[in-house]
Amino acid sequence: MGMWATAIALAVLLVNQQLERNRNPNNRVITSSENGKRSITLERSRYGHYLVTGTINNAEVDFLVDTGATSVSIPAVFADKIGLQRGAPIQISTANGISVAYQTRIDSLQIGDLEVRNATAHINPGLSDEVLLGMSILKHYELVQRDGTLIIREP
Repeated sequence: MGMWATAIALAVLLVNQQLERNRNPNNRVITSSENGKRSITLERSRYGHYLVTGTINNAEVDFLVDTGATSVSIPAVFADKIGLQRGAPIQISTANGISVAYQTRIDSLQIGDLEVRNATAHINPGLSDEVLLGMSILKHYELVQRDGTLIIREP
């Protein structure tokens, strides 16, 4: 009985790891360097998006790379968890229409060895999962998409 329970628990663990890998194939980012410029290479998820694990103010988070987003958009639940302060309310336009978010600043946003300090962002009560990694961060890097990968590198 105990052996069957162990086997089932192991199978569930392996299936969960594979599902997470399908959702976010970039949960361990390796930074490379060429000619003194650092870069990371992301693999597209099976759903066609680029997700990557990084940190905001040293708290781990999954980012969804969103070149259509003006700023970094942080779910309110996560912002509250890491103690981000809500600033002035702003109106934002999303795929679901117009909504209200709150301006904030991030001390540090890091993916691999790429880091941006003192970045603008907003807290979005309408988001539930990933943080949208928008152009307020991506504008600091060169982006090259090719054959199911996205390279983010220092200019």
